[in-house]
Amino acid sequence: MGILKAVFSVLIPGVGIALRRKYVIGAAIFVVWALFVEGYVLVRTVNPAGLTNYVKPSLLAGLLVIFAASAGRELLHLARVHGLHAADQLQELYSEALGAYVSGEDKRADEILRQALKFDKLDVDCLFLRASVAARLGRRSRARRLFRKCRNFDEKGKWGWEVERALETL
Repeated sequence: MGILKAVFSVLIPGVGIALRRKYVIGAAIFVVWALFVEGYVLVRTVNPAGLTNYVKPSLLAGLLVIFAASAGRELLHLARVHGLHAADQLQELYSEALGAYVSGEDKRADEILRQALKFDKLDVDCLFLRASVAARLGRRSRARRLFRKCRNFDEKGKWGWEVERALETL
């Protein structure tokens, strides 16, 4: 059902806003868009005499602008919601992997971290934990590579000291 709502919110101006419980604004956008559609269809079918040349293109331009602005806004909203959902899943998987690591289930932690890194390949927390798991499993070259990758993409320097100590011991 979520996909159907997303399609309607992109294709029909105002529907996405109304689905987010902003009924008046959504209805206003839909009514204005519908008036432009009706006006354009009326002018195209009736073709009244004495109508200036710029009315048809103006109605069409207004129709397209409202549609494009609404569709763009809805696509950005859907992308933002999807990004937040992915971040939540990444955090959940990281927490689960950390629990497995602490309890000594290194292979399970590695599998979970591999899944987590599918959401964000450069997440330094997951990279550091995966490198630590690889070091405990005896995969020294993989651990070095992951520690270096963690160090290279750690913009805030969160794991700097730990990575250097781990690389020295490997």
